[in-house]
Amino acid sequence: MHTIQSVAEKTGLTPDVIRIWERRYNVVAPERTPSNQRLYSDDDIERLNLLRRVTEQGRRISAIANLTNEELKDITDTLRPQSRPLTNSNLDVQQSISDAIEAITELDPIQLERILGQAFISLGSVGFMMSFIAPLMDQVGDLWRTGAVRTCQEHFSSAHVRSFLGRYMLESNTDTKGPRLIAATLPGQLHELGATMSAVVAAQIGWNVIYLGAAVPLEEILFSAECKDARAIGISLGYPMDDPKIPLMLEELVQGLPKKCQLLVGGSSTARYSGMLSRLGALEITDLEHLSQTLDSLR
Repeated sequence: MHTIQSVAEKTGLTPDVIRIWERRYNVVAPERTPSNQRLYSDDDIERLNLLRRVTEQGRRISAIANLTNEELKDITDTLRPQSRPLTNSNLDVQQSISDAIEAITELDPIQLERILGQAFISLGSVGFMMSFIAPLMDQVGDLWRTGAVRTCQEHFSSAHVRSFLGRYMLESNTDTKGPRLIAATLPGQLHELGATMSAVVAAQIGWNVIYLGAAVPLEEILFSAECKDARAIGISLGYPMDDPKIPLMLEELVQGLPKKCQLLVGGSSTARYSGMLSRLGALEITDLEHLSQTLDSLR
């Protein structure tokens, strides 16, 4: 029998991807030790390897999860080999980002989906968002500002990345008994990628995430936290970075927090408000790894 870490090493899948596929799609059913640790068989490893090989060729896990191993083998036998198979050991992140930008400029949703899926499987959720999605979207933004990428191409990239992350958030967000997190951006804050990425991380570590999206009125954020007995509210601050109303909105949020509910604030412009957040008792989140650690401490 094999631990999940051993299975990750043998399959090239990250532990969080294995858990998602197991929890959402029942692709394998590992045994459990008395301490609730997962133990996988050789047959489980064979099946996960087959699923990885097929998904690397662009097939959605939801479309193949119920296939037998023989059916998966038939698919792998008929698939055309890719010039650069992407696995945990040989993913070229920079080349994959370049490939994604090419797919964006070509407005090619199928190719972009394939690249995103391969990177997620290879890097895991946090690595995917910090090492792939964040630099990819930064580069797209820079290209848009210089005129090298058109507005329709920038919107295409944002829409597809949000959709991709949203699916994984829903696939992970299955623990109804987990502590609740309300995730949103403040009024006037229209860029929600940071909030979406935070929601994915929270859901994958067992939080029950209620994702409200962008530019949510304060009273609606607080209402959601109150009626759902939320343990935390997560706010992402991005663009515009110099909105003079943000300090007042943060103060109003803190004043209206339900009991035992903690305000978490992250995003590209959060450092501007470090002193204020400390004074208000809100927690400043520096990156997704820090978010994961903070949420673990709040359980």
